[in-house]
Amino acid sequence: MTDVQRYPVVVIGSGFGGTLTALTLAREFQERDRGERVLILERGTWWTTPVGTVQDREVETYDFLRSKSQPAQYWSSAENFRGFIDLYTRCLRRRKNEDGLYDLTMFGKRGLFGVSKSDGVSIMRASGVGGGSLVYSNITIQPPDLVLDDARWPPWDKRDRDDWFALARDAIGLGALHALDKRDPQRPPQTPPRKPVNTGLSNIATRTSGLDPGWRANPTVAGARQLDPAKYPDETAAARGDDLWIDRARIFQLKLSKLTQDYGSIDLAIGDKSIGADGKPKNYCERQGRCNVGCLPGARNTLNKQLMAAIHGTFRGDPPQLGGFLELRPLAEVDLVRALPEGGYAIEFRQRDAEKPHRTEKRTVFADKVILAAGCVGTTELLLRCRQAGSIPNLSDRVGFGFSTNGDYLAFLPRTRYRLSLTRGPVQTSFAHFNTPEAGGNGDPEKFHTIEDQGIPRALASLVGHGVPLLRSLSKGRRGRLFVAYAVARYVLFRIPAYALALLRNSRRRQEQFFSEDEWTVDWMCAVGMGRDRSVGRFRLGSGWRDTPLRLDRTDRLRFHEDPIYSEIQSTLERFARELTADPDAHFENPFLGAGAKLVGGRSITLTHPLGGCVMAKSAEEGVVDEVGRVFDTSAGGVQPGLYVADGSVIPTALGVNPSLTIAAIALRTAHHIAEEMGAAGQHG
Repeated sequence: MTDVQRYPVVVIGSGFGGTLTALTLAREFQERDRGERVLILERGTWWTTPVGTVQDREVETYDFLRSKSQPAQYWSSAENFRGFIDLYTRCLRRRKNEDGLYDLTMFGKRGLFGVSKSDGVSIMRASGVGGGSLVYSNITIQPPDLVLDDARWPPWDKRDRDDWFALARDAIGLGALHALDKRDPQRPPQTPPRKPVNTGLSNIATRTSGLDPGWRANPTVAGARQLDPAKYPDETAAARGDDLWIDRARIFQLKLSKLTQDYGSIDLAIGDKSIGADGKPKNYCERQGRCNVGCLPGARNTLNKQLMAAIHGTFRGDPPQLGGFLELRPLAEVDLVRALPEGGYAIEFRQRDAEKPHRTEKRTVFADKVILAAGCVGTTELLLRCRQAGSIPNLSDRVGFGFSTNGDYLAFLPRTRYRLSLTRGPVQTSFAHFNTPEAGGNGDPEKFHTIEDQGIPRALASLVGHGVPLLRSLSKGRRGRLFVAYAVARYVLFRIPAYALALLRNSRRRQEQFFSEDEWTVDWMCAVGMGRDRSVGRFRLGSGWRDTPLRLDRTDRLRFHEDPIYSEIQSTLERFARELTADPDAHFENPFLGAGAKLVGGRSITLTHPLGGCVMAKSAEEGVVDEVGRVFDTSAGGVQPGLYVADGSVIPTALGVNPSLTIAAIALRTAHHIAEEMGAAGQHG
């Protein structure tokens, strides 16, 4: 079957880049009111909570989406080992489960039980309506100027970029349509902006909503809300007697304040107000520590909320904000984009069956303009395939170059001196920057990096003692029934005998086997790092039958974990460890890079913030797109008409911070440019 519909704009992907460009352009079409529509093609499905929330007590959102013929799934809700199995068997995307949420993409040569020879990188990304917003840590943080002033970025005036970052904050925190309406100089004064979908950004460092922990405003670090170390002279909660801080946030900021002055509480895209601006009750953060596995209270500002409100309205009867001007097709996986001789593009994709997603039907839609927003991996692979097939002529030879791990690093320190309660609070609360002018000392921009705290969902906390070997196994590509059997076997072999002994001893003293998931990790610290790696990775298509679809290497021939930024991050974590424990032999361990990882087959960076591959630059000799996302045409010395990229693949350097806000700002700027182009074309037409 061939779908012969033609759209003015087709957007591939619904993450930060795809959603914000689509909402911006559909809003323009609504203003023009000429019957034009934007189509989003998204390879995943809708995800929502299976439990009642403040705004949806009867769990009507799921049924509402199904009534609109939209495929939908529930977040995993079990908070124990059963939750881990549910996450892996139902929520991990793989063959025969193509509507799974988590896509663990590995690169290298396949062996009998997985990837036998890794390229040194594994990437966890999302597959669902809302893209990465479904599984990210809600962090909206602007990189310091030293990153964006790098010569590898096309010139971007500071005042202009700060304006786009401010708009991006409102677009994520409140809602893109509300933010655009509010800033539109052409909007009549008597016409109020559309009501916001969310309640804004929050600094969540207290045990419950609405509390003031006594922030310190540090003029050296503009806008940061910090813990005041002077209020904790003996480092205990009892020092004040009325401590309101989440333990992990308090200890993290207290200890890292000794190592840097550039620290504070993160601006989080999470609702923490029980009443919205309209006076109605709103979902708010319940400190369940589940951000990365699905927020059961529905408090996170995920993009699927904006898309549902724009396209379908709500189960309460609110009309669609962009009814008729924006369309989304879930379970639509794009294979190729073809430039048409007469202008425009054909987008070839597989439409998956909602009930049996491994069944597909080939379809094609046509568009005047195409915006590639499938993420760093998805967009780069798609353009590499297009270049190989010759379906888009004259693409830059730089497609695939400039890949960055963003210095992603995950590490655990067990048995600290403090009660840290890793399962309580949002998954991340605080940050600390190093080698910035504000950090103190002589900063080195090449060594800039960030450390953040990291919570652990209870379903994963139940794996203490088993989780690290399981993570190593997963990173090696052990998938499907084999991995489930391995996980259950480890759990049974270690835990069941321990329970039997605990039954005999528990009457005399409470045994560890009867601890809750919260207690298993009560004295652990988990930290994540990001930093400025050299951004010299290269994607290429696999060429042999054992190759994964994409392969990775570095143009400087180092292995990815050998990038100098990892030594900087490890050095900072060593100093942090000395603040958290009196044991000189205690170290933060990265389960993917430690000695144990080497024993099971090699070290591999496992990351969630891949960047680059289609980087912006001044010319096609240096990159793939220009500063507003237009894809270069090497033959004409110009750009491919109507072809754009708007996601993390265009970012030309590591950011050293979480990239969602930067991607959003760039996407909004790209969408604005496209809207101006369409307006100018309409005036001349």
